Amino acid sequence: MNLSRINTTGQWICFTIALSLTGPAIAEEATDSQEVPAYITPDQLSREDRMMLSDFSNRYETCMNETSVAQLQIQEDPRDVVDYSMKKCAVELENLNMEMTARNFDPNFRQGYIHHVTNHSVNKTLRMVMIGMANRQQTPTPPVE
Repeated sequence: MNLSRINTTGQWICFTIALSLTGPAIAEEATDSQEVPAYITPDQLSREDRMMLSDFSNRYETCMNETSVAQLQIQEDPRDVVDYSMKKCAVELENLNMEMTARNFDPNFRQGYIHHVTNHSVNKTLRMVMIGMANRQQTPTPPVE
């Protein structure tokens, strides 16, 4: 297209309008020719996908349990124990998120699943910590002689 031939304001306006009307059509045509891979939804999970999700969930829960047991001896407040464990084990959730992204899981499913894993593990760990602290308080200390 020879733009040097456009020399009036009216011609520039017509050119701009024509370009803006054809621009979206050209963009749509370009995206139609490129196949966008479909996201993996929960109903499309393979056995391998389910095993991967289970493995990451178990790793996070194990990390939470082990870290909480170690912190139980140091911290007095069960919320502090669980909070510390969540921060320490966040890398497991980050790894899960990266793996789910790499496998092209649906973003809503990915976020929901990670939220579910977090809530489940945190609630389970908090119960365990509270029971541990209650048992520690009930255990009589030997008399000092």
